[in-house]
Amino acid sequence: MNLKNLKSNGPQRGTASSRNFGIAAAIAFILLFDTGCSTTEYHRQADEENYEIIRKVEEQVFGKTNAFTINTRHSSLKLDEVQIPEVIKERMVNGELPLTLASSLDIAVRQSREFQREKENLYLAALSLSDRRNVFASIWSGSANTSIERETDADGRATGGGQLGLSKRIFRTGGTISGLLVNDMFKYFVGNPSRQVVNTISLNLTQPLLRGGGRHNSVANSLTQAERDVIYAIRDYSQFQKRFAVDVVNAYLDLLGRKNTVRNNYANYLSQQKAALRAETRVPRDGKLNENLARQSELRAKNSYINSITDYQNALDRFKDRLAIPLSMDVMLDDGPFNQLQTTGLSPISFDAESAYNLSVEKHLPTLNEVDRFEDAKRRVLVAANSLKPGLNIVGGASLATPTPDDYTNFDPDRVRANMGVELDLPFNRVTERNAYRSSLINFERQIRSLGQTLDTRRAVIAQGLRTLLQREATYRNNVVGVEIAETRVAQQNMLIEAGRANQQTLIDAENDLIGQRNARVSAIVSFQQARLQLLLDAGVINTDSPDFWIQPQYAPTPAAAPDTAPSATPTDVLTPEQLFKETAP
Repeated sequence: MNLKNLKSNGPQRGTASSRNFGIAAAIAFILLFDTGCSTTEYHRQADEENYEIIRKVEEQVFGKTNAFTINTRHSSLKLDEVQIPEVIKERMVNGELPLTLASSLDIAVRQSREFQREKENLYLAALSLSDRRNVFASIWSGSANTSIERETDADGRATGGGQLGLSKRIFRTGGTISGLLVNDMFKYFVGNPSRQVVNTISLNLTQPLLRGGGRHNSVANSLTQAERDVIYAIRDYSQFQKRFAVDVVNAYLDLLGRKNTVRNNYANYLSQQKAALRAETRVPRDGKLNENLARQSELRAKNSYINSITDYQNALDRFKDRLAIPLSMDVMLDDGPFNQLQTTGLSPISFDAESAYNLSVEKHLPTLNEVDRFEDAKRRVLVAANSLKPGLNIVGGASLATPTPDDYTNFDPDRVRANMGVELDLPFNRVTERNAYRSSLINFERQIRSLGQTLDTRRAVIAQGLRTLLQREATYRNNVVGVEIAETRVAQQNMLIEAGRANQQTLIDAENDLIGQRNARVSAIVSFQQARLQLLLDAGVINTDSPDFWIQPQYAPTPAAAPDTAPSATPTDVLTPEQLFKETAP
């Protein structure tokens, strides 16, 4: 604080001093509030820094980056512009919404609450890294204080002071350097004034050599961990994007399968109605028993149709909720993907359990995170060991004060006071640090077991996924044949009924079997596709960048050959118990 202009002589000295001090106080007040940022500016600065963190880490991890923002349509509004009635109103929107699979994926990315939460989790990880980096940045600090006092029949007086500081942590070795400019002032502004002013510039340095120093000090580790946590968050977010896309596709295909089940059940209901009318007209010939059987079958078909409608509507509501579409909207789905799936047929996968497991260890992002957390646990042991060392710090400093209380604007470099020394803190009591070290060793061994379990679980998931895929492929192929047989059987029974050579119950049984086989075929092809996408996701090789990724071939980068130990297929394309259990046939 420059008070040089307050030096004056003569009877008006007190008045001039009070005026100058008032001006100085006003300037300090204005600067205090003028240099501060508005909330909008702080918001902008935070987004600029953290989006850049995410962009750089994403490019480092994947070699590419995509546009990322957590802004929603509410982000640009002021707080008082977001009202509860508006939120309620938007959830009550009516109308029709045609949905294709591609538009469902697009809406899900833009509107899904789950998707938005995951984006925010990634942003919060970047915020944590920003906080830790700030510890190592050059940090300015400043403060000022003023006060005015006056008693009856006494002189008034003002006191004031201020300080400006700069501190910086030296790289990651635990050292710190700080500078400080201090001004303390006391003066009268009424009557015969006197002054006492002290101005000081100081510089201090501390560098730990043992405890708290080196590569494995706790402060540097906190920054390293924050950086690695952003990498983990990037991988988790990328994995979530893939899983989310697969979940949306699977849910959409499931809905289309339910639509086909509704249609099948309705066709069966109409067929049973005709059968009941036919049985009614043939009562004198066939008797009342056949009519009653036909009516019961009609009622069962009607119930099945009504139940399938309810199941479809409930599933559709769950789908709308996943996409954050108001439940009041009437959504109409495009049957194109299901027709395409039936035309394309089953898409096989070109790797076995072992090659898929090896791929997942290299490509599956959550597994990579678990591997890296093993390294984190090892590093924390070294950090805890660092805290057990004696404290040995190199300290130094220098300060420069004004020569005299009245000469408070000029500094004499020849009057610098400097010091240098060593601080030693002997480890007489390290119980807390000892316990922390032992705890870190236990956590490290736990992480070893956790990593092993993760790898075993990954192998089990891959093997189970392949078995499920093969099972559903076989089920679908059996259902295709089953539908053909059931259709032939129904046609035969109708001919026998007309010829009077069969009763109503045999026809009902045949028709029930047909509708069951048709619904099972629909379920089987959807289930196969869902299992296929899940297996590709578990192996870490699925590419969800294109809207029709779900139907495209998703081959592994290096398809594995069939294992030599694979059992040969029998004429029925199933394993015998002896082959399965590797036993000798009796």
